[in-house]
Amino acid sequence: MVSRNPFRSRKKQQTSPQPADHDSPADDAIIDQAHALYGSDAATAVAYCGLDAWFEGEEVEFRRFARLFRRLRN
Repeated sequence: MVSRNPFRSRKKQQTSPQPADHDSPADDAIIDQAHALYGSDAATAVAYCGLDAWFEGEEVEFRRFARLFRRLRN
C-alpha cells in the first residue's frame, strides 16, 4: 500500500531506528513545505503523517514525524 501523504518517504525502512533527536536539512525542507501547503495547520498535517506511519508499523518514519511535530509545536 502506498501512502497518500505528501511528506512520506517511499523508500524501504531501515532496520535500526535513528535517534529521535537527529535533525537533518531534509527535516527543514519538510517543515517549510508543510507550512507552504497547510499554513497554520502544518503541525496537524505532520501529526497525521506520523499516525499513518505508526499504523503501518514504520517506526523510523513515525519517529521522524514525531520529531517534526515537536519542532512545529514549539
